[in-house]
Amino acid sequence: MIYNSIAQITLASGLAISLILGLSSNTPTTAQEIYINDRCKQNQQLNEFDRFTIFYKSEFKTKGQTYWFYSGRYQDGSTIICISQPGFKQAKPLELEKIQSGYIDKIDKDPRNKTAFLVTVREGNGSYVPVFQYRLNLSTPSKPLLTKLKSWRSGQ
Repeated sequence: MIYNSIAQITLASGLAISLILGLSSNTPTTAQEIYINDRCKQNQQLNEFDRFTIFYKSEFKTKGQTYWFYSGRYQDGSTIICISQPGFKQAKPLELEKIQSGYIDKIDKDPRNKTAFLVTVREGNGSYVPVFQYRLNLSTPSKPLLTKLKSWRSGQ
């Protein structure tokens, strides 16, 4: 009788410990990276020399249409900025030389305008390079409006 009680307690304790360990696993879970080509089209089959990895994506609405604004980073740190309809439909790069030719450090939604984004761009991949913050207004996606807000040198 005592043996059965000890066995039941041991079994219950073992199940509880297994459950706790299973629920508190330290194995990290990561979402699958999304790859795009140099024309902003999604393609998960691209090799590392032909792909940009999306690091920022945001959905916004303007004039009754829904759009995605997103940016991908190449292996050397250079970036591409894109716009599309949801699902990467009609994807295309935004033709904005001041942003496309730089290294994007940060993108945030503009808290004052739901169709605008704050984009911080470095003009190089080193120290003491010019850095600019722009407001990118996409209220008319076919005519993006870029405004320089401020500038400084990195490392300062």
